[in-house]
Amino acid sequence: KPHPDVATTYNNIGSVYDSMGKYPEALAEYKKALNVYLAVYGTEKPHPDVATTKKKIGSLYRRMGKYSEALAEYKTSQN
Repeated sequence: KPHPDVATTYNNIGSVYDSMGKYPEALAEYKKALNVYLAVYGTEKPHPDVATTKKKIGSLYRRMGKYSEALAEYKTSQN
């Protein structure tokens, strides 16, 4: 079973790419983190790590000018 620390590492790598302006690479890392968190915590009830990662993805989409994708990520981060 995946471990949440692996997802944290993906998030950290994504944040570095994000800071470098390498948005596609950042998005890929954030999505890896999200997939690990979902595998660990499931989808039955919200978990803060899932919500935080979805907010990171939403913020990244916003900076990329992909506003509808950003909005969708922000909205699903609440579930």
